[in-house]
Amino acid sequence: MGKELQAGDGARFSIDPLHDSRHVLKADPLARESLVFMLQLPEHDLAAFVYTWVSGLGKAGSAFVVYGPAIGEVIADFCDGVYVPVDAGFNDWTVGKVRVRHGRPFEDAVVEVGAGGRASLEYAFEAVHPAYSYGSHADGCPGWVADDRIEQSGRVRGVLTLDGRRIPFDTMGHRDHSWGTRDWFFSQHWKWLEAQAGPDLVVHFWEVEAAGRTVLRGYVLRDGRMAEVTGVDVKFEHDAQLTHTAVIANVQDDLGRTTQVVGKTYAMYPFVVSPEMTLNEASMSVTIEGRAGVGHVEMAWPTAYLAHVASRDISSGSAVIRGLPRSN
Repeated sequence: MGKELQAGDGARFSIDPLHDSRHVLKADPLARESLVFMLQLPEHDLAAFVYTWVSGLGKAGSAFVVYGPAIGEVIADFCDGVYVPVDAGFNDWTVGKVRVRHGRPFEDAVVEVGAGGRASLEYAFEAVHPAYSYGSHADGCPGWVADDRIEQSGRVRGVLTLDGRRIPFDTMGHRDHSWGTRDWFFSQHWKWLEAQAGPDLVVHFWEVEAAGRTVLRGYVLRDGRMAEVTGVDVKFEHDAQLTHTAVIANVQDDLGRTTQVVGKTYAMYPFVVSPEMTLNEASMSVTIEGRAGVGHVEMAWPTAYLAHVASRDISSGSAVIRGLPRSN
């Protein structure tokens, strides 16, 4: 699993391997289990993600989205409301065109998206560090997000086929797996970042505003040590629609380190996950402590708020971040 961690770090973030399997959920419309697999290919001006979910009522869905300057109109293949039996597990999970096969728990997985549209995908994930669970935090996992949730970066290999053209890749990527209650509208705003500059330099954080509080979860893998995030200072540039175009994040962890992530958006997809909430999905070229890599920053906003901002002139509030490389 990538570079060996210093003694004790892996055990600190351990989670029962059974939690990479499908869970028994409450029979409730807000009960939800989901898997996400991320792919950024800035050298091809392309990004993609695969997302599949199942509710506590046994109805499943999937999404395969490919976006970026190289393709113009976004390719978005969605299905929802598909009944799945209670014994269908993530060892071999198929909803619509999406098939997921978890291998060793929190170690590897294979994702396939079948042909039949403009794009298909073969994607193999191999973890480079132990899974980080939000439940491992002293305050646990926020109950409106999930009973628990894991985040994990890894090496991803495969082929994205687009309009008949095969695009092989061997790069870094990210996945997450959550289960429990998902109340999209409970949160007022969040910033979710995943970034990797090789298998030994990884940053993830999720900073959310909800119920008048700021909640933070995340980890840094650096210098052979994995540590929990304790603070973040995020600055970002945006356009008139509040779509983020560049980010600088200074991330503090409980080993006393500060790690800087600088990202420039090259592909954006506004993901309307519910009538109330929009997730602006920005795939980025990044540097972590000056080392080049890939990443993604998702910002969640109330949809009505985005519409309000877009109807106003906010040019004076769109501050330029000092220190970002300027576009030509």
